[in-house]
Parts: sequence; C-alpha cells; structure tokens
Amino acid sequence: MLCHYYITLRCSAACEFCSCWQNEAAANKIEEKPLDLRPLRRAGINIINITGGEPLLSPHLLPVLQQAKSLGLRTKLITNGIIYAEKAKELTSLIDELLFSLDYPNAEMHDRSRGVECFDLVIAALKLAVGLGGKPIIKFTLTRDSVIFLPEMIDLAEQLKIPVYLNPVYDFHGTQGFARETLEHVSYYARRKNVMVNPAALEFIRQGGNRVIMPRCRAKETTVTYLPDGERVGPCFFNQGGRQGREDICSSCMRWPYMLPSFAQGFDRYFWLNLYSAFLIRH
Repeated sequence: MLCHYYITLRCSAACEFCSCWQNEAAANKIEEKPLDLRPLRRAGINIINITGGEPLLSPHLLPVLQQAKSLGLRTKLITNGIIYAEKAKELTSLIDELLFSLDYPNAEMHDRSRGVECFDLVIAALKLAVGLGGKPIIKFTLTRDSVIFLPEMIDLAEQLKIPVYLNPVYDFHGTQGFARETLEHVSYYARRKNVMVNPAALEFIRQGGNRVIMPRCRAKETTVTYLPDGERVGPCFFNQGGRQGREDICSSCMRWPYMLPSFAQGFDRYFWLNLYSAFLIRH
C-alpha cells in the first residue's frame, strides 16, 4: 500500500491542467499540520507520495521526510522546481524518487502552461539535483497540445542525461484528443532508453478509463490519502466520501495516483501490463 499525502494545497504556479491553484482561498484556509507517519507504517504502508499543491512550500516537509526515512518508508516527491535550489541540500538524501514537472521543452510554452516564468529554474534545479548525487526524473504531462512536442522533450532529457516519465493528463476531457494514432505515437517513443511510461495507462486510455458500472478503481484497497490538516479522506482525494469508482466524478476517471496502484489488483490486462511496466523500470 502507499500513502498520498497532500502536505499543502498552496502552489506557486497556475498550471492550465490543475485545479489546486484555482481554490487558493480554500488552500490558505486549511490548517497545515505535520502528519505522524508511525500509524501508517504499522498499517503496512511502504511508500509515501508527498504531493500538493507545491510540497516545497510546506514548513513541515523536512520533518515529515526525516520521519519517513527513520521508519524505512520509500519517499516520492513531485515538485515544480521553482524553489528547489533553496532546499536542495537538506532534501537530497531524504527523497528516493524525485520528479520535476516540465510541461514543454522550451521556455515560452512551459511558462505559458505554468502561468509563471519558471522554465529556467526547472532546468537549473534538474542540473543541481544531479550535481548533488540525486537521480531526478522529468515528469512530462501529456496533453493534446504538449504530446506534439514529445520528440523534443525526449531530446532535452537526453541532453540533460535525465530520464523522462510520460504522464497522461488526469482530466478525461484533456485526453479526448488522444486518438489511437496519438497513443501509438507515444508508444513508439516510449521505446527510447531514457523514457518511462506505463503501458497499462495507455491501454486504459484506449478503453475510455474507469467505468462506473464495473469500476476498475481499487483506491480503498491500495492507497490511503491525507489532507494537509491530517484528515484522512477516501476513497481518494477527488472522490471524498463517495462510493469507490461509482460516482459521477469516477466516470472515465484516469487519475493515475489511484488508478496505477489499482492495476496491481485483479488479474486482467491492466494487471499484467502494469507488472510488465514495473519489470522494465527495474531493468
């Protein structure tokens, strides 16, 4: 099992495909408290994914990461990279999987997508992470617009000697333009050595995502989710208190933080493709 910890809902960017920044008043209103991870470890949690918002804005990030490592948890963190340089040295040894969001391979389009000028900061952050002995990953969110720039993004990643993880956008309405030819385009470039993509995700897009009649979601069995104030919500961050995989918001859902762990259960095509993906990453 893994824990998704939304350590803060505040963010320093305004990404075109994310709704967190649009709820700034609610994000500032919620009281942020450091989460005690000991009960999670006793419950069998092995991985903690620290997310947001922008996690590096939280004053509780460092102590939470320190406790996670002391408990033997594997840590994962996704950042926009804007203030990474300020905290890099103290964080490097505490993060097992560090992903930097990069939406386009050039400053003009990335900055437009993020709503702030930050492309140069992300590139500098990636180089700094490598220089400190880390193994950063570029997280490239694929939208109908950005997927066109996939070859250029892969070339940039190769120049930086950093792997790139292809992450189809969560929102179903952002993937409606992903025709089969587009998915074949992604699969073709995924053969490159420094490119990672989960083939189960691509197949799930082909099939239209989660179906509320026979849900594929297993969020309750595979994940736990905590908000910045320490409240546990479920079955997921996007469907708080509803029926797993059966609410309106679950229709065609492709929210990978929950769907990819779900593929680890149930012996169907997604289970085997997800297992194959894990094998590729290890090798």
